Amino acid sequence: MNRRSLAFRLTVILAVAWFALFLVLGGVIWQSTQRLILEAQADKARALATQLATISLDAVLLRDYGTLERYLADLSGAVAYAEIRRADGQVLGQTGQHLPGVELFRVPMLAAGEQVGEVLAQYDPQPAHRAAWQLAGLMALALTVFSGLTFWALRRLLLSRLVAPVAALIEQADPERTVMPMAADAPTEVADLAAAIGGLRERISRHIAEAEEAAHARNEALRRLCSEQRLAAVGQLAGEVAHELNTPLSNILGYAQSALPAAIDAEQRDALMTIEAQARRAGQIVRDMLTAARAPAPSLQVIDLETICAAFVRLVTPLARKQGAVITLEPTGPVPVRGDASRVEQILFNLVFNAVQAGASEVRLTPSIASTPELVVSDNGPGLPEMVRTRLFEPFVTTKPAGQGTGLGLAISQRLAREMGAELEWVEPARGACFRLVFPPLAEESAP
Repeated sequence: MNRRSLAFRLTVILAVAWFALFLVLGGVIWQSTQRLILEAQADKARALATQLATISLDAVLLRDYGTLERYLADLSGAVAYAEIRRADGQVLGQTGQHLPGVELFRVPMLAAGEQVGEVLAQYDPQPAHRAAWQLAGLMALALTVFSGLTFWALRRLLLSRLVAPVAALIEQADPERTVMPMAADAPTEVADLAAAIGGLRERISRHIAEAEEAAHARNEALRRLCSEQRLAAVGQLAGEVAHELNTPLSNILGYAQSALPAAIDAEQRDALMTIEAQARRAGQIVRDMLTAARAPAPSLQVIDLETICAAFVRLVTPLARKQGAVITLEPTGPVPVRGDASRVEQILFNLVFNAVQAGASEVRLTPSIASTPELVVSDNGPGLPEMVRTRLFEPFVTTKPAGQGTGLGLAISQRLAREMGAELEWVEPARGACFRLVFPPLAEESAP
């Protein structure tokens, strides 16, 4: 089935309406014109008959029939039929042919008040009919031309002023397309449609934004669920193997430490030190997995971040110095917060030694209290790759080479922070890496 455009249907409807209107008007005009022409011909025939009766009176009285024939010959082209009779009914002369069904005009010839004869005249209706049909043909031709021009003009008008703007508005319903300004001379219907499509565009944009937000939330929930499932699996596996690994690791570490003082050869001493280091590392990996799987409940109390940072710096400075790093504390005065001191120290340990292992030569600790208490840990290392910035706090995400890190440090730190009611954030610095441990404001009555 071939579909017809709206422009075609409207123009056809209007063309049919115009045709019907012109048909009715044409019929009325045709009838009126025909009647007027017939009346004009009748008046002409009547006038000619009256004139003939006047000029023929003397010829009838004088019995000059030749003059009558000449008069009738002069009228042969003006009327269809003409006849002159005496009062006794004798025909004195005639011209043309009598037409049945056509009105015959009779004009008496009077002399001294007495009728001496009469003139009969009849007009020909055929010229009136021909003139009427010619007028009808001209009107039909004018109607055809006018309908064609109207169809063309209306179609162009609909296409340019309605169809094209509506098509453009429909395309603009796509939120990704640029909204084109509405023409100042646009029809009111198009302007109303533009407003409706604008509202539809806004609803579509909100729907897309809500759908994207819902999809993002769903993906985030799925990601967290997968992470938690992985942690649960790691915890279950770690719990099962920890007992089996702790004994052999302790034996390996003990035998290595016992044999190390008696080692004389440098190569043997290096081998024993390597065994000791790797045993300690294996034990630490097992402990990290256990901590990620089931961390103890925090013991929250009012603590001072500056005091904890100072004690931490004193504790880890010798270890950091062996790796060529310096840990500094910027004293800013007491920063009281509600938290767990052991958890804060564990978070600091993970952040600081992540920076040191990444190649930082200086790590700065800055506790402060402005709108909210916070602890900033920054370094001058190479920073974090773009590919891992959005997944920093996911388990098993690490920038270290394979075999040198589990990727659990930041995930554990984020978990420890949230269990204290704090939040661990990554801040993009001009150089190196920077993390903020933000605590909720401490109530005045809780401050020491």
